[in-house]
Amino acid sequence: MNEKTVRESRVTVSQVMQPADANPAGNVHGGTIMKIIDNAAGVVAFRHSRHNSVTASVDQINFHHPAFIGDLLTVKASLNLVGKTSMEIGARVESENLLTGIFAAKNQK
Repeated sequence: MNEKTVRESRVTVSQVMQPADANPAGNVHGGTIMKIIDNAAGVVAFRHSRHNSVTASVDQINFHHPAFIGDLLTVKASLNLVGKTSMEIGARVESENLLTGIFAAKNQK
């Protein structure tokens, strides 16, 4: 297998939050955000290994600020560590209020 750099495997995913992603008050569900993080991490793992992978565990997720319907959620994921049979992938989540242009960090690992 050819050696790859972290840069070659990293990914950025953006998605506008819709009413189906949120509760009746307009707050985006944490599970929706976690799914986007997991999808981004899966792409990083596949880009690096060129094989299917599964999420074995999640160390920690802290939600520092809420995301709302209409926000642009952006997940930046990249490799932290690569072993013989596993990888650790970190993700940073930000949201942008598209009406005001204000950014907020949602989590950082």
